[in-house]
Amino acid sequence: MNTPSPSAVPSVHVTWRAVIPAFSAVTVSVLPGFLTAGLAVQIGNGIGLGLTGLGVVIGIFFAASTLGSPLMGTLVQRVGWARGLRLSSFMAAVSLAGIAFAAPTPFAFGAWFVLGGLAASLAQPAANLTVARCVGSRRRGLLFGAKHASAPAAIFLGGLAVPVVALTVGWEWAFWGGSALALATALAVPLRPADHEVHSPARPVERVGRPSTPLGLLIALAGAAMLGIGGINALASFTVTYAVHTGFGESTAGLLLAGGSLAGIATRLVAGWLIDRTDHADLTAVASMLTVGALGVAGIAVGTHAGLILGGLLAFGAGWGWSGLFTFTVVKDNPEAPATATGITQTGVFLGAAIGPPIFGLVADGISFAAAWWMTGAALVGAAVIIVFVRSRRHTHLRSASTWQAAT
Repeated sequence: MNTPSPSAVPSVHVTWRAVIPAFSAVTVSVLPGFLTAGLAVQIGNGIGLGLTGLGVVIGIFFAASTLGSPLMGTLVQRVGWARGLRLSSFMAAVSLAGIAFAAPTPFAFGAWFVLGGLAASLAQPAANLTVARCVGSRRRGLLFGAKHASAPAAIFLGGLAVPVVALTVGWEWAFWGGSALALATALAVPLRPADHEVHSPARPVERVGRPSTPLGLLIALAGAAMLGIGGINALASFTVTYAVHTGFGESTAGLLLAGGSLAGIATRLVAGWLIDRTDHADLTAVASMLTVGALGVAGIAVGTHAGLILGGLLAFGAGWGWSGLFTFTVVKDNPEAPATATGITQTGVFLGAAIGPPIFGLVADGISFAAAWWMTGAALVGAAVIIVFVRSRRHTHLRSASTWQAAT
């Protein structure tokens, strides 16, 4: 099969043979963290993992992702999306199997999270490059939204695993199932990626890997992502534990987490669909969604069952729904090096995910759950403020770039 040229491929074309394994790779790569969050009560009873310990082991997972993200983005830009997806899925399979088989203590449990975190740092830029290369321009918004729905999908599986698996056959079997899914994903990645690409960089190969967005703005976006994900990842990590603390049953608490994740999935898909309809990516929408998410977290902090249910849906939906739009903007501004650029911004995502749960756990243990929730809301507001600042600087940069191109 000959590789189609960009001009010959409809702007609405989607190569599902490449895209579906990419989405699955992102989902399985974050399963170690989110399965642990969903099964926190059962795991804690089994190996003696408290609130602080839960935050620490999840923090280890995302700390490894943080350290690996910049390097993995450059690696994927060089070796291609298919190899990146395949390797990350194999790594996730080994990590999940290791947790299920040899994690009798919190220390051993956390050790396997290092490998899982590196798998996640590889899967993200590989999936971003897959969408950039294998999806037509008029479908990328929706597909980036769907790609970012992979993380809520992992949370959904974590929440559903409580009544279906953990309370019936044991929490270890949820990790065995995740390992099998990761292995199947690795085997599903196409062996001839060029046959599935519909878009290639217009510039020479030697220019690939150099983002057009100034490094300072990418770092600022990484900082906003750190606060936004750091705040909202604590929500995903402690929803089940907090729900049980406020009087919900373990099964119901797991279903609450699953319901919140579905709200996050729906918001990301709708946001992506709207991008494709308007062909416009606006960071103002990102800031607005972060602010609404902060209001949802405030509802949770009230401490009532209604506040947890309604505030949780709002926080999961808006507070996490912005990430697909965020990534779409970064990729659109850096068409020659999407993996490299998102590797930089993804560093903030993983750093926030690494430090958010441990800090939340420490505050909840040392002060109260309410104090931890108010801190989470403040982090989302801080992320919105940085996004508004970057938006103004981004417009200035784009105007300057257009003026330079016109002059030359």
